[in-house]
Amino acid sequence: MSTKVDDTLHLKNFIEIINKADNARQREVKIDVELAKRVRNALTTILIHYAEIQSRKTESNSGNDISMDGGGFKE
Repeated sequence: MSTKVDDTLHLKNFIEIINKADNARQREVKIDVELAKRVRNALTTILIHYAEIQSRKTESNSGNDISMDGGGFKE
């Protein structure tokens, strides 16, 4: 299994646990440390990937120059 599929699976399991607890009107959710670590790792991977995408967008947009003439309002 690829890492992306594993990450998605761990997040899906976590979301299902939360949804079941919410539907049962539970006030607490308990998860074992292994699941917590897997969710943490999955979120870290996703956030790093998102940051890389945003960085690429910023770099590609840095070549565009925007200038303003100051303009004025007319009544």
